[in-house]
Amino acid sequence: MSVASNPNNSARVHLTRFFLIISIFLIAISILAIYSTVAATEYGAKKDDLQITSLTHLLKLTDWLNDYQQQTIGEKLLQAQIDSLSLNLTLHNVSGNQTNNTTTSIVNNSAFHKQFISNPIPKYESYIGNLHADRSVAGSLANLRYNTEIENSTYQKSLITISETSKFITIYELITILLIIGAGLCGISEIAKNKFLAYPGLVVGSVGVIILLLVTLEPSTAVVLASSFGI
Repeated sequence: MSVASNPNNSARVHLTRFFLIISIFLIAISILAIYSTVAATEYGAKKDDLQITSLTHLLKLTDWLNDYQQQTIGEKLLQAQIDSLSLNLTLHNVSGNQTNNTTTSIVNNSAFHKQFISNPIPKYESYIGNLHADRSVAGSLANLRYNTEIENSTYQKSLITISETSKFITIYELITILLIIGAGLCGISEIAKNKFLAYPGLVVGSVGVIILLLVTLEPSTAVVLASSFGI
């Protein structure tokens, strides 16, 4: 009787050990599923902050670009006024030289003298000169262009960071799903004492654990792999 019962006892011991391993695995992946859920939530909050920062950089970029365009247009308008005033002064000068020394000539020369005294051309030329100064001069075209390029570079970098953060969120959500499915299959197999349900749970849960380890230890590699799979 004792000899005949040994195979059954041995099978029960192996079955008990198997489901003990399943129970430990179930507890472990359940804890890891909670961890991945928290990580996804934290990355979600980080993404929100990054989007706000990115929007701020976009607004600054727009302001610098508008200032640059306004100064460019202003330079063209000032140059047009300088050309117009220069032409008027030249015509008055030529007209004054060609007229006789009469009362009309005296009046014209007097008007020309007043216009020359109030001539804003030097002021306009000085302003244009400041516009063409180097980038160390605030308000110059070079300074505005430099600030625009810096802000645009920062904005583009923030978009890249947001994209990477979104990938991390997707990866952690995938890990959570795999761990939950693995935990569910292992839990059902333990309740039903069905080994065939435990194997898929072990496989799916193990895949989730491997991805979690990869994204924790080698985040850059995980992002590259996620991109290659279209995530």
